[in-house]
Amino acid sequence: MSKKNQGNRIKRSTGEKVFDSLNVIFFILCGLLMVLPFWNVIVLSFTSLGEFMSSPFILFPKEPTLQAYQYVFATPLIPRAYLMTIIITVSATIISVLVTSMLAYGLMRPSLHGHKFFMIFLLITMFFSGGMIPRYFVIKDTLGLDNSLWALILPGSVSVFNFIIIRSFYRQLPAALEESARIDGANDLTILFRIIYPLSIPTLATIALFVAVSHWNAWFNANLFIRDAKLYPLQLVIRNFIYRSNKPAEMQAFEGLRDASGRLISLNEEAVKMATVVLSVVPLLAIYPFIQKYFEKGVTIGAVKG
Repeated sequence: MSKKNQGNRIKRSTGEKVFDSLNVIFFILCGLLMVLPFWNVIVLSFTSLGEFMSSPFILFPKEPTLQAYQYVFATPLIPRAYLMTIIITVSATIISVLVTSMLAYGLMRPSLHGHKFFMIFLLITMFFSGGMIPRYFVIKDTLGLDNSLWALILPGSVSVFNFIIIRSFYRQLPAALEESARIDGANDLTILFRIIYPLSIPTLATIALFVAVSHWNAWFNANLFIRDAKLYPLQLVIRNFIYRSNKPAEMQAFEGLRDASGRLISLNEEAVKMATVVLSVVPLLAIYPFIQKYFEKGVTIGAVKG
């Protein structure tokens, strides 16, 4: 660094240095408060019963064991719940993004007949709802989706909040793109799929992430509408297991397992619970890095114009 640049540097006072140091310490502590509980969950999933009984909070297990994960995958329960959750999440995300983005394209231009009516109608549903009981009877009796995965996929396919974000982005695109495409003979579907969608990848990827995370973590609707235990998604299985201490029947059948020498295996039930929690988080952690490059751009784009 040249002497000129050194002379141009603004000297910081002692108070500013102390303030910055306290800020760094504060945010490090906040980071530890958020990371340590999750780290404890991971560690407990590898902890034996004896070590857990000696201390419920463990930073590093002395003798890591995979018994909890072996126990979780000893039955088809968790793999089947995984499959149900993947089917629900993928299907609901595709349908929601497709329907919401097409609706946003249709209401992109104020020149559409009935534009004001449809916008008011959508905005009302954003702030008011009929409540849980009318929604339950609509899905169960009117639509006949009780005890079906469609009860977890179709309701809520259109999010007005996501619709506003996508529509705001569409309105920032130059109108000349659509006009030139129509001159060349393109119809609405061609314009949407070959021009609008390729330009909207950051926004659509962000919306898809929001929808996917919401459905992946959802358990309440499954608890309302699903009666067949074979259709339970992963989060409902975990919820029943952890909060109700209701171990699934398929897991109870494997009680009293013995090792190769014939000794009874003493499983750490808390480790089994933590193992199921870790397995439910891993897919989202694996997918997020691939969407991260779109995330910041997709959230901020279209945020100014309405």
